[in-house]
Amino acid sequence: MATIRERRDAQGKKSYHVQIRLKGFPPQTKSFDSKTIAKQWAAHVEAELRAGRYMQRVEAERHTVGELLEKYRNEVLTPHKPERVRDQGLILNWWESKLGVYSLAELSPALIGACRDELAATPVGKDKPRAPATVVRYLATLSHVLSVAVKEWQWLEESPMPKVSKPRVSNERVRHLTDEERKRLIKAAGESANTYLHAIVIIAISTGMRYGELMNLRWRDITLAEADRYALIVLERTKNGERRGLPVTGAALKEIRRLRAQYVRTHQGRTNLNALLFASESDPDKPVQIRKAWDTTLKRARIENFRFHDLRHTTASYLAMGGATAPEIAEILGHKDLKMVKRYAHFGKDHIAKVLTRMSEARFGTDIELESAQPLPDAT
Repeated sequence: MATIRERRDAQGKKSYHVQIRLKGFPPQTKSFDSKTIAKQWAAHVEAELRAGRYMQRVEAERHTVGELLEKYRNEVLTPHKPERVRDQGLILNWWESKLGVYSLAELSPALIGACRDELAATPVGKDKPRAPATVVRYLATLSHVLSVAVKEWQWLEESPMPKVSKPRVSNERVRHLTDEERKRLIKAAGESANTYLHAIVIIAISTGMRYGELMNLRWRDITLAEADRYALIVLERTKNGERRGLPVTGAALKEIRRLRAQYVRTHQGRTNLNALLFASESDPDKPVQIRKAWDTTLKRARIENFRFHDLRHTTASYLAMGGATAPEIAEILGHKDLKMVKRYAHFGKDHIAKVLTRMSEARFGTDIELESAQPLPDAT
């Protein structure tokens, strides 16, 4: 219940002191110059307390966006990989410069939307427009921060981010190697000064692994038996945080066996399971740098508009052409969402056509006698 007491200061000015005592909640107090406003505040707070909303708003008023970002940086971001800490740290710094002084209670969709528009309008370098995907990445980072504040720390009742629209991103790039390009690339990679590049390209195309997954492979991640027709790569840490197993066959398996034999020869017949497959000569615990060798290989192979990540698109495209289903492609690539693999659907149309042909032939036969059909009615 609320209690309102009239008070006077030394100059005789009136004020109204409100105290709300409700079982299960700490006392709430506040003073007003107007008794009417004091009553309205008391009624509103009592209703909010009973609904379970008031304490969360008080908590939101107690903390600033800057405090939230700092807590997120220290408790959520720091345990991750250094490159993630670096990249997301820059994004957190930007949000802190724009919103850090506001309390969480003041954080609104309109305020975030204004920052979004400012970011989108700020060019990169010399008048180069900022990509919509970059803006989406900034919004996604802040969205996760606010989600943690709601679910784990209870600093907010709800996140304002669902009400903030995101710019449309058209980045469904599906550049893949044609058969001729693939042959030229593998040949040029085999002639590269980087002795690992040929194996890296073969394994990348054969498995669809991301660059980071592939370059950080260690021998402990691979189950390799001489009698088996395939090896098994187990990726403990992937982009989406899930463990993933990948069978390796054919040319990729041959390259892995060759790398294993070469490693054993140069290490007195022993294999250090913690060693990287593609280790740098200067620092064996870091992957070899292939950027220069990769660019040179693309030029020698006469392949344009192609990135290393497009080898992953190549794998997915080849799988679709071979009749793999969307769930199968998603499992191999490690996608949680089938929407990510829909971009490759058109590569599987030949397979779908064959399926429909088999169904049609089974139900209607290979030769349909059209003349046996009933004549169509006269259109006139």
